[in-house]
Amino acid sequence: MAYNLESLVKILEQILHHPDHHKPIWILDPDKKPLLESLLEKARSLRKFFENSSAVSTVDGIRDLERLVGVASQDAEDILESHLTDQILSAPGGKGFTLSPPNLPELNTRLDSAMEDMKKIMSKIRMAKAQDQDPKTVVVGISEDVDKLLDWLTISQDSKALKIIPIVGMGGIGKSTLARHLYDHSFVVSHFDVRAWSTVSQNYNVRKILLGLLGCVIGELTDEMLKEEDDQLGLRLHQNLKGRRYLIVLDDVWDTKPWDDARRYFPDDGNDSRIVVTTRETKVANYTSSVDSHHHMNLLKDDSSWKLLHQKVFAPQETCTPELEEVGKRIANNCRGLPLAINVIGGLLSQAKRSPESWEQIAKDVSSAVADEEQFLNILSLSYNNLPYHLKPCFLYMGAFPENYEIRASRLVKLWAAEGFLKRVSDKSPEEAAEIYLKALVDRNLIYPSTRA
Repeated sequence: MAYNLESLVKILEQILHHPDHHKPIWILDPDKKPLLESLLEKARSLRKFFENSSAVSTVDGIRDLERLVGVASQDAEDILESHLTDQILSAPGGKGFTLSPPNLPELNTRLDSAMEDMKKIMSKIRMAKAQDQDPKTVVVGISEDVDKLLDWLTISQDSKALKIIPIVGMGGIGKSTLARHLYDHSFVVSHFDVRAWSTVSQNYNVRKILLGLLGCVIGELTDEMLKEEDDQLGLRLHQNLKGRRYLIVLDDVWDTKPWDDARRYFPDDGNDSRIVVTTRETKVANYTSSVDSHHHMNLLKDDSSWKLLHQKVFAPQETCTPELEEVGKRIANNCRGLPLAINVIGGLLSQAKRSPESWEQIAKDVSSAVADEEQFLNILSLSYNNLPYHLKPCFLYMGAFPENYEIRASRLVKLWAAEGFLKRVSDKSPEEAAEIYLKALVDRNLIYPSTRA
């Protein structure tokens, strides 16, 4: 593919920029020159893309694009070379001739298709990099959270006992971003003797948790360690933490069992060590917390939503016109303060034409634009799949209401009862069962109460 593309660029450059001292001399058909220039521009863009994306060859779709571009480049090269050769051979006495390659519209259409695929892949690459980037650059709207939790982490309390601090909130609200920012904060780095991070996830594995923490504490793991039983790994972790002031982050904890399995390996030496647990489950936060209350993350305010969207779309020194700002603020507000939604929309806007008309088109259907992103759907599907069976129809029923619709809890109770969703709870009235179900969905951050009684 790379050779075909490079060869196509060279022959297009040769045709378009033919040196005067070469014989025979040809003249380009003026109707064909714009098509050839367009073909060259696309070929160069694709060549640059493949040169810069060699390190991310595993991104979905890139192999298919390589094949498509390889075949199209070879076909284009064959057509151009064949036409050029025929014209040279048929030129009388080596005199000049007019060059008018055939099939240029079709070749341009094929590379147009490749360019569209390239843009989609570039968006995937950019989103993947955004997930992996240093969160210190993406802390919009959480400065108050950072200040509060920095105090909890670094200021000594009356008791120097080990403290567990849960960060709880709905999927995509920025729990991991906040935790990572704290973990890398200069105050935290200097305050603790050792830090360790492990992502637990829904389908957790205690061995993976222990290996992740050990890798942070002692560095590279030896082959001997990798062969050890789980309990041996846990004891090794305990020994390396013993007597040291440590910070541990357990990210994305879905249930209490991972905590039960790992907790015994965390020593409490009365030296102000800390553990941060991020979770979307209030049940997990209440179970693990050793402080008076857990830290609940709130949705972003409108001004912070716009600031985050602006950061995602524009380069640091790039300005936004007043016309785009007006549309952009509406788009940001329609994301309802959820950072993940703003990030996804930011990815769309960064690829869109910088015009009010283009942005207005996106603003008309922000919800469907977000829903088309696999990353955003996965968050909802993970939460949904983790629901108990009896809660799933209750959650799906919420889709019957318009977007951003506020419904009174008393009305929702009656609707659920009418659908027969509440009969599965024995010894409870429909109203009592509905309260249990509603609280369960709120605690899982799948629905968000606009007001609390």
